Amino acid sequence: MLKKCLVAMIFFFMTLTSAFSDQAAWIKKSDAYKAGEMINSGTVLRAYCAPCGDTKWTDLPVKQVEVKNADAEFYQVFINGKGIDLAYVYTEQEGKWVNLAMLLGLDVSDAPKFLPEPNDADSESEVHLIDNILNQCMAKDSSNANMVNCHYEAYELWDAELNKVYNQLRVRLTPKQQKALKIAQLGWIKYRDLEFKLIGSVHGSLQGSMYKLIQAAERMDIVRERTLRLRSYTDLLEGH
Repeated sequence: MLKKCLVAMIFFFMTLTSAFSDQAAWIKKSDAYKAGEMINSGTVLRAYCAPCGDTKWTDLPVKQVEVKNADAEFYQVFINGKGIDLAYVYTEQEGKWVNLAMLLGLDVSDAPKFLPEPNDADSESEVHLIDNILNQCMAKDSSNANMVNCHYEAYELWDAELNKVYNQLRVRLTPKQQKALKIAQLGWIKYRDLEFKLIGSVHGSLQGSMYKLIQAAERMDIVRERTLRLRSYTDLLEGH
């Protein structure tokens, strides 16, 4: 599930149009211009695609709004030079985040009218600080090269976090449990190194800069998952 979310996130930042299902991307001229009037430069929208598997929205700062002719009949709204599907974009109205397509009266499916209001504690547990750092890094520059670098930096952060979490767990264990943890961690390190070689071999054989990004994301994902796994053991022990 996490890998699917990462891939969906990557394609969102590379191109909003390709990441989302095409429900309200190409619309009537009148609807497109009405949407353009509702979106002001300097404001922030939120992107949330439930059918894509999104579990959290992504802030979308608006720097430029344009309406362009897609073909003889339909038009599309562009934000910061990228076409968007209004079915998965939300704007703030009276303190609530409302689906932009639904505000226009467009017929869309599999999209909630309002963004869910998460409990603050639940939000902190679901979204790690490093995930937020990664998202913010990619939001600054959607170029492929920058997103690769963002994942490299996030990998280093997760690696440091893994060492910290490992030591936090170790001090809570009995000598016998510490031995089991050490053996398991050494086994995981061997798995990690072999998996990295496989990832490099598979993606390295494919053409396209996109695969460098996916490779960086998958490497990071392996360390992230291990970190959260060890953290779950610490949380379990703290609860007893």
